[in-house]
Amino acid sequence: MVSVLPSARALLAGAAVTLAAAPAAAQSQDLTWADVLRLVDDHPRLREAEARTAASQAGITAASAIPNPSLDVALGYGVPQEGPGGGRFEQAYELSVPLDWLAQRGPRVDAARATLDESKAEARALRRDALLQLGVLFWNVAFDQARVASLEALEAQAAEVAKLVRLRVEKGEARPIEVPRVETELERVRNELAAARSLQQSHRAQLQLWIKGLDQKDWRVASAALEVLPKVPELETALAAVRESHPLLDASRARARVLDAEIIAEKRQRIPSFSVKGFYVNELDRQSVGAGLGVSLPVFNWNTGRIDQAEAARRAETFRLEAQARDLEASAAEARASCAQGQQAGARYHDQILPRAEKAASMLERSFQIGESTLLEVLDARRVLGETQREYLSSLLQTQLDCNRLQLLLGETR
Repeated sequence: MVSVLPSARALLAGAAVTLAAAPAAAQSQDLTWADVLRLVDDHPRLREAEARTAASQAGITAASAIPNPSLDVALGYGVPQEGPGGGRFEQAYELSVPLDWLAQRGPRVDAARATLDESKAEARALRRDALLQLGVLFWNVAFDQARVASLEALEAQAAEVAKLVRLRVEKGEARPIEVPRVETELERVRNELAAARSLQQSHRAQLQLWIKGLDQKDWRVASAALEVLPKVPELETALAAVRESHPLLDASRARARVLDAEIIAEKRQRIPSFSVKGFYVNELDRQSVGAGLGVSLPVFNWNTGRIDQAEAARRAETFRLEAQARDLEASAAEARASCAQGQQAGARYHDQILPRAEKAASMLERSFQIGESTLLEVLDARRVLGETQREYLSSLLQTQLDCNRLQLLLGETR
């Protein structure tokens, strides 16, 4: 008898059942999306972001530093122009302490702190980009796994049909031409199965390249991962979440704070800068000690050009932030619509289309066994079933990719 066709849910669990039946695979580790979220911290791009954040942290220390005083030393040999007596060495020392940093230190420190916030936001954005990249590989591995299980089931059923056809031909109940027809269909399924296994190995290898230590374990994606979909938020909620918390927008806001601090710093350049000096002079005919005050007067240059430049850059950043926010909101709206539509399509495949294709194929096979249907009808129904299963799994894959993109845009994890 021909084996019973698998249900849609059993189709997705087929890989797990097959692996559980094999002793070597009994110790396989289920890889979930939560594991990917945990292991992504070893991604080299995130390590790079950590180093850049550390550099920005050091920038605050650099901006807070008090400048060193400067010491001028002059040595010479003096000879009197009149009168007897020999010459001797002369010395002059001047210690200068700049005070202009007092006006500049505040905005420079504020700019350094904003740069640190920008680095942290960019690190979060890089994390999302890395998760998006790994998500494509992860969900493709899940799809490949389910696809291989589906084709393995179809191969087993096609082999049963081919066995039945050969038996009927031997008994004279069918024409010999039916044997090559059914064997051709069996080879087509085997060819698809080989291609699916090859693609699965490729995607697994790529995922192992980015997740440290994964290549040292016997692992597989959790069997039900492909059909576990997140809840789709309301459009207004999604757009508000993107505008309020997306790291790229946080980075732009931090850059705006840097520009605000630069405007303040440039305006303070108009303030006269002071320096305190102390000196000691030991010359041929005198010794003197004293102090002085140096003042830099902004007479010819009021720094108008740099102030206008900084203010224009700040306005440009405002428009850039708004454009970036709208781009991200548009991406979130598109991802949300695709995620919701994919969930609806997947539900129709699972509840209506796939069960009907399975039922039609099963009924035609039973009818063929008692001689009421032709082999061509059976092969056509089986071909439709295989295409339906592939479309169902492809729909789930695309839905997972769209929903994962939406989740990362919103900053949520599953």
